[in-house]
Amino acid sequence: MTEALKVGEKLPSEAELDKIYNVSRTPVKQALNQLENDGYIYRLQGKGSFVANRRPAEIWTRMTGFRSNYLDKWEKISSKTIEISQRKGCFTHLFNIDDNEKITYLKRVRYFDDKPILYLEHYVNPFIPNDIFENNHSFISLGQLLKEKLNIEMVRAEEEIEPINATTTIANILHIPEGTPLLKVTRISYDQKNLPIDVNPYIVNTKEWKYKINFRQEDVHEDF
Repeated sequence: MTEALKVGEKLPSEAELDKIYNVSRTPVKQALNQLENDGYIYRLQGKGSFVANRRPAEIWTRMTGFRSNYLDKWEKISSKTIEISQRKGCFTHLFNIDDNEKITYLKRVRYFDDKPILYLEHYVNPFIPNDIFENNHSFISLGQLLKEKLNIEMVRAEEEIEPINATTTIANILHIPEGTPLLKVTRISYDQKNLPIDVNPYIVNTKEWKYKINFRQEDVHEDF
């Protein structure tokens, strides 16, 4: 099997792959599991494995608890930037900048099947040029955008989670009643040099989008 598969195209079944590559079922399963973990394919129960579009699922989903949602539903996800501005005095200590230095501030909405499910804000390290956001209003993943445009890769993130109730503004953006219980996640993303790149508070309508984490033994430390 030498021809390239296109995004959305179905892979051969495990039995077919066994015959194509003349190997046993175990290495085929291991290979498919690794491809799924890396975001190259996604699986639909009862339907099989399909080639994924890694762009929306690449960075954001591999580093958050929403990964399981994104990997098999990427084609229904879209985003829109609703504000780009400059702000002073935000996260100056974290970014190691003067209080008067401006940083880029973004407001965005992420949609699933054209329904708003996440409201996002970004406070971006000032060494990132503002024009990449001005020219890309509908990017899915800020990490993927920075990787493509500047070869900056987010390799580490910290997250804090807290419950909140929808304010009037958030309720209007997410099309939900005011006071609806929501989940607020604040994440700080770091690049290969351990520099903080993005402070990203985002608010999730968990009735539509679930947060899920699977721990492995190597993830759990003694001070957990």
